Amino acid sequence: MDAREREKLVATLGADDAAAVERFLGGCALCALVEAADEADSDWPEWGRAAAVLQRWLEARSRDADAARKLGYIHCTFEAQKSVPSALRPALPQAVARMLKNHGFAE
Repeated sequence: MDAREREKLVATLGADDAAAVERFLGGCALCALVEAADEADSDWPEWGRAAAVLQRWLEARSRDADAARKLGYIHCTFEAQKSVPSALRPALPQAVARMLKNHGFAE
């Protein structure tokens, strides 16, 4: 991730979430996160916050997965929420946290 991408990430998500997203993405560029959100027709900062939730959950359990697997988890959570009326739908970070609590993260 170049300095300009990192600055945008920190400005949008805050330093703590940005650091978690950097760990989430590993060697991938920020554009991987933005592309995944765009493909889902969603807001990328929301995906960034969801990525931070997932990354912290994995780290708390001394676990990891590649960026594609983690982005897939967020995408599945996003898709599962589509059936919930928008007025009742939790924000994506909260939905990811709930999904992790109820189902965990299969390797």
